[in-house]
Amino acid sequence: MTVRRSCAGAVAIVLSSGLVAVPATAQQPTWSTCGDTVGGRACVPKGLTRREREEAQSLYNAPATHRETGPYLLPRDSVVRGPLAIIGGPVRIAGTIDGPMLVLNGDVEFASTAIVTGDIAVLGGRVTGADSARLGAVRVESDSVRYSLEDGVLHLEAPFDEVWRLIGRGEPTAGIGLRLALTRTYNRVEGLPIEFGPRLRYRTKAGIVAADLFGIFRTGSRLEWNGNNVGHNARAELRFGRNDHFSIGARLFDIVAPVEDWQLSDVEVGLASFIGHSDYRDYFERHGGGGTFSYRDGRAFRVAVELTNEIWRPRGTLSPFTLWKNDEAWRQNPDFDRARYTRTLLHAAYDTRTDPVRPRSGWYLQGDYELGFGEHETYGTEVAAPIASNGRHVEYGRGMLDLRRYTRLSPSVQINTRLIVGGWLHGDALPLQRRVSLSGPGANSGFGFRDRVTTPDGLQCSGTVELSGLPALCDRMVLLSADYRHDIRWIVDLFGGARMIQTDRSGTGGWVLFTDVGRGWLHTPRTRTTAIPEDAPRGLNSLQTSVGAGLELGQGGIYVAKALGAPPSRGVQVFVRLVRRY
Repeated sequence: MTVRRSCAGAVAIVLSSGLVAVPATAQQPTWSTCGDTVGGRACVPKGLTRREREEAQSLYNAPATHRETGPYLLPRDSVVRGPLAIIGGPVRIAGTIDGPMLVLNGDVEFASTAIVTGDIAVLGGRVTGADSARLGAVRVESDSVRYSLEDGVLHLEAPFDEVWRLIGRGEPTAGIGLRLALTRTYNRVEGLPIEFGPRLRYRTKAGIVAADLFGIFRTGSRLEWNGNNVGHNARAELRFGRNDHFSIGARLFDIVAPVEDWQLSDVEVGLASFIGHSDYRDYFERHGGGGTFSYRDGRAFRVAVELTNEIWRPRGTLSPFTLWKNDEAWRQNPDFDRARYTRTLLHAAYDTRTDPVRPRSGWYLQGDYELGFGEHETYGTEVAAPIASNGRHVEYGRGMLDLRRYTRLSPSVQINTRLIVGGWLHGDALPLQRRVSLSGPGANSGFGFRDRVTTPDGLQCSGTVELSGLPALCDRMVLLSADYRHDIRWIVDLFGGARMIQTDRSGTGGWVLFTDVGRGWLHTPRTRTTAIPEDAPRGLNSLQTSVGAGLELGQGGIYVAKALGAPPSRGVQVFVRLVRRY
């Protein structure tokens, strides 16, 4: 774990999957000035400095910042009190912003009635109307900015012209640099995986060429340089366009992948593993390569197609260090299948939420379809592949759908719902690595992770047979969640104490009542063997329900949940989330 403080006073914790910003305050950015001006106020610079990137990240990630997704319109008589950050465009400001303003990858138009009391940064767009509005200092970077949102936290990627600038028409057209990062989560089969290597960016008239050549070192139980602790993740991509863009890419990889990553975020899993000796995922090794084609409209819609050829191998359980219960044994990682697969993956998403971190209204839809075919070398438990013996050809189809609706009933009350369905669609039985389960705080939260409290078992479909590592065995699953949220007029600032805030827009704290209803079941195609538990549930005959309540502070909160119909001796589940439930 590494703690770092940025120029804007934000504290960043680097652990496992990357950067989690916990800003102390949304301080006023101090954008540098240079070069030409726009309307006598704006600077047209030649690339962002490190300090400016850190200030932009701190402003966006600050708890008091109002985060929006373009297109965005602020009417003439409307007022935003506090910092405003917008991703995408176009953006039109006719009202008042009492604080600084940040826009990423969007054009901004100011009406003559616009008032912005703080400084303005438009990174990846153009500004019009600045000469007739009442504005603070305006900072403009016309080139689009590469960024990522990890669990709602913004990361701006550093342009490599800071490390090595190549000469071309007076402005940076290419760059190369080195990356050293903790990009994956702390876990019981790798320890702390560290990614390192060169990165290349080159801008052409057709688009941007990006290439990464990263090695992966897995610390494991001991710092040893061997084949089991070394991997790689290399990719090349050509992107056409800016906000609306097409991308074509290829990659080679030797990575450790989770079986189910939809329940909890990487940061939550990493912290639970490192601090509490509880790893909420299972893992397997993927070694191969493939190509991708994707399209993104810059705001709401994205689609991607990927074709890969890869080898799957099981990973053994190690004994990485933990702060608590370090002398106890880890839950064994399941003995997964050994196989070689060619996979076609189709991913699509549609997002109209007002804020990806704390949405107040809108829709979110994400769907995945996976077609896999190949040969099994050996089976681990053989439970996941009852249709074949060693070397048999296997072909399967799998899908996942995540649909969310956020409805604002009043300035401080909202009802949110989420439906997740997924699993086997057609063909042979799913490999063990592609099966699903429903236990734990990220799914049916009233049931403990891998804790079978129902008969028959509708959470991981293991029946009364207890397999090594308690793997997920369900062919299909369905989960419906509903939340009733009410904002409160205070939040806890870890570095500044409690303070009063406005709740009509921020929604940074509140209480929530929720329920989760769902189950998993088997739908084994074709023939099966006696390895499938005879008492495992088949068909959607009984749903498992839990209810709970929580207090949310900023992005996450503390929750309690109880499974209905479970034995009273099981009690309630108490858990802490670093991000909202969904």
